[in-house]
Amino acid sequence: MGKNIYFILGVILVSMGTAGFWALKSGTKPIDPSQKETKKVSLLTINYIPTTPTKPIEEARFWELNATSLSGPVERNLKDLKGKPIILHFWATWCSPCVQELPHLDIFAKKHENTAHVIAIVTDSKDMKKIQEFYKAKGIKNLNITFDKSGELTKIFRTSALPTTVFINSKGDEIGRIHGMVEWTGTAGRLLNTHLSRN
Repeated sequence: MGKNIYFILGVILVSMGTAGFWALKSGTKPIDPSQKETKKVSLLTINYIPTTPTKPIEEARFWELNATSLSGPVERNLKDLKGKPIILHFWATWCSPCVQELPHLDIFAKKHENTAHVIAIVTDSKDMKKIQEFYKAKGIKNLNITFDKSGELTKIFRTSALPTTVFINSKGDEIGRIHGMVEWTGTAGRLLNTHLSRN
C-alpha cells in the first residue's frame, strides 16, 4: 500500500513539472525589435531653444579661409549671406564635445550644401596653420576655416558655452539655438534642416 502511494505521488509530481515546463515555454515569447518603444525626436528633445521674438542679424563679421585655398583669409559678413538659411556653429579645439561633433557637422555640411550655409566658428585660436593641421587630422573637408578675429560674433550672439549652434533663416533672422552637441548625421540633423528650411 505504501509503495503505491509513493508511486502515485511520483506520477503527480512528474505531471505537474511537465505541465509547468510547457506553460513557461508557451508563455515566453521573444521580443519583436519592431515593437520596441522608440523615443520620439522633436525640437524639444534635442534642446532646441526658439528665439522669441526672432532677432534680425545685421552687421556680423568673421574671417574665412577656404580649407583648400593657398591664399589668406578674407573678411565675410553674415548679412551678405541672406537668401539661404545659416547654421552658425561655435566651437573650440580644447572643447572635447566640440572636437567629437565637428566631423559629423562636416558630413552634414556636404549633404546640405545647396540648402544652407554651415559656418563653424573656432573661438580659441587665430593660428590658421594650427587649425589647418587640426582639420587635416580630423578629416574635415567640407567646412571652411572660420574664426572670430575680433570677438564680434561672440559678443553679438552672447555665446557663453560651447558648443553652441545658432540657426538663422533665409531672411537673416535668428530663429533659435542649441547649447550642446547635435546628432547632425541622424534624425536630429534632418529635423533641424527641415525646420530651418520652413522658417
